[in-house]
Amino acid sequence: MFAEKHYPELLLPEELDAYLSRGWYRMGQTVFTTHFLCFGRSYYSAIWVRLPLKGYRFRKSLRKVYRKVDRYFESEIGQAVITPEKERLYRRYKASFSGMLAPTLRDALMDGEDFNIFRTYEVRVYDKDKLIGLSYFDLGHHSSASIMGIYDPDYKKYSLGLFTMLREIEYSMERNLLYYYPGYIVPGYPRFDYKLRIGDVEYFDLSLHAWRPYTELTETETPLGTMNARLQEMQQFLTHKGYKSQLLNYPLFEANLFGFWSAPYFDYPIFLLCSPRAHNRRFLIIVYDPSVSSYKLMVAALFDDLQLYFNHSYTESFDKRTNFVELLVIERMLEESRTPGHLLQALRQGAKLQ
Repeated sequence: MFAEKHYPELLLPEELDAYLSRGWYRMGQTVFTTHFLCFGRSYYSAIWVRLPLKGYRFRKSLRKVYRKVDRYFESEIGQAVITPEKERLYRRYKASFSGMLAPTLRDALMDGEDFNIFRTYEVRVYDKDKLIGLSYFDLGHHSSASIMGIYDPDYKKYSLGLFTMLREIEYSMERNLLYYYPGYIVPGYPRFDYKLRIGDVEYFDLSLHAWRPYTELTETETPLGTMNARLQEMQQFLTHKGYKSQLLNYPLFEANLFGFWSAPYFDYPIFLLCSPRAHNRRFLIIVYDPSVSSYKLMVAALFDDLQLYFNHSYTESFDKRTNFVELLVIERMLEESRTPGHLLQALRQGAKLQ
């Protein structure tokens, strides 16, 4: 699955390392992965990155940021503890933040639970006795993962968010950890590009299930870019063979992260619809799976309880001419192939079953 969430009751440091190495990350008191995102009404790839720490050194621009903050303010690192003072800083930061954040710091980190399954530490930055910056990171056995950073908006010019990341990296290196995981970046959506400032990061290649230098990634090689290109090729092939199909976006691809029940939710952000759309509850769908570099022909069906997952105003905000906004589950796989031609016979057989 491209979007998945686990609910461990306990998590050993070695287990956190394993999750991080496969492109998973923390969400409250759970661990999750996703490889696609929808911001506004546009679709993007989520690219997980990490910084190898062996032989790493701060570049000149980072040393400048570090020295500037270190000169004027005091910082310290310790085990994470939520206090009223930190909640007040969180509220100040949240009020100035343009995106969505959890209602409270406790909600963001503990997700309504009392026991923290992670080994969480915090970086605290003070202007004399005033808390002005705060960040949280988890420790594994060989890895650390940056979770969140907040700061007083009045101190924005000091780049406190970047500084606390540098302190986390420094702390990780002092403990001879091998990797620092800052989360994902989103090509084409620069809001997350600050994570690239820390150095020469690697990215998780979904097709190879391996980490590669980020400098080798091109836009056409992102999971979404690859899917779009391959599906356009398939659509051209089907048109040549006399089959109609419609290339559609699917904004409900993260149902696996929000669903109340375990079900085979359809989790591809883009697909080819090969069945009539109107007055139908079962559909022939072709997808391209970049994790195995192959096309898949499947039967998907409508799932009735859409409003338990996504509110009506959200789904109605999408243009239905280019988006499929009804919740789907996968009924069965009919065929898988690396080339368009091998799916043709299965598509013909599937059309007879409709």
